[in-house]
Amino acid sequence: MRKRTFLVLTVLALASGVVLAQVAPAADFLQNGFQFLFYHAVRLEETLLRRDVNLLALASDEFTKAVQDPSQRGEALLMLGLIYSSLQRPGTALGYYLDFAYDQPEDPWVHALIGELYAEMGLLDQAEESFRLAIQASPEGETWARAHYGLGSVALERGEYPAAKAEFELAVAAADSFVDARLGLGRALYYLGEYEGAIETLELAQLLAPRSISILEQLALAYEAAGRAEQAAHVSSRLEELRRGN
Repeated sequence: MRKRTFLVLTVLALASGVVLAQVAPAADFLQNGFQFLFYHAVRLEETLLRRDVNLLALASDEFTKAVQDPSQRGEALLMLGLIYSSLQRPGTALGYYLDFAYDQPEDPWVHALIGELYAEMGLLDQAEESFRLAIQASPEGETWARAHYGLGSVALERGEYPAAKAEFELAVAAADSFVDARLGLGRALYYLGEYEGAIETLELAQLLAPRSISILEQLALAYEAAGRAEQAAHVSSRLEELRRGN
C-alpha cells in the first residue's frame, strides 16, 4: 500500500500540469507515459469498468520507448523504476535505477532508492553502500533522512541495535514527521530494553499515523515489557478493531 501511495503522489506531482483533454504528440513518449500514469493514479480503469485496459502497462510501454531518446531517457528510467517498484518487482526496478545513476551522476539522491531495493532483496551490504553514497552526496534534507533510515533498517535487520538507534535518531531529527523512522527507532529502543523511550517514541508515531497496525503492535509489546498491562490491553483491543475493519 505504501508503495502504491508513493507512486500515486509522485505521478500527481509530476503530472499536475497535464491537461487531461490534451493529447500529446505521438513522438513524445515521456508525456504519453505521464498521461497514462495520471489516468491510473485517478483510477480511470475502475471508472471505465474495462478489465482489458491496463494503464500502468501502457505507461511502461511509453517510458520504454522514451528511454531510446537521449532527451527523455533520464526521466523515463526513473519512472520505470518507480512503476516496477510499486509492482513489487525490485530486481527489475533496480536495473532501471542503476541505469539512471550511471547516466545521471549529478543526481546521486537515487542511491537512496537503490539502497531500499537492495534491502528489500536481502542484499544488506549493497544496501548499506548505496545509503552511504546517498548521505555523502546529500548532507541534509529528505534524501539524507531517508538514507539514514535505510542504514537504521539494515542495522536492525542485522541485530545491531545501538547502531540502528543512532541512525533512526538522525532520520527523525532531520524529518520530524517521518513515521517509519519513528517506528524504527521505537523498535530499536525496545530491543535495547529501553522500554519507556520506546513507548514515548511510538506514542508520537501513533499520533502521526493513528491507524498504523505496525505501530500499535510494537507499542503493545513495549507497554507489556514495561509492565503497563492496562495500556497494553487497551492497545491490543484497538488492534483487534482495526483488523476487523480491514
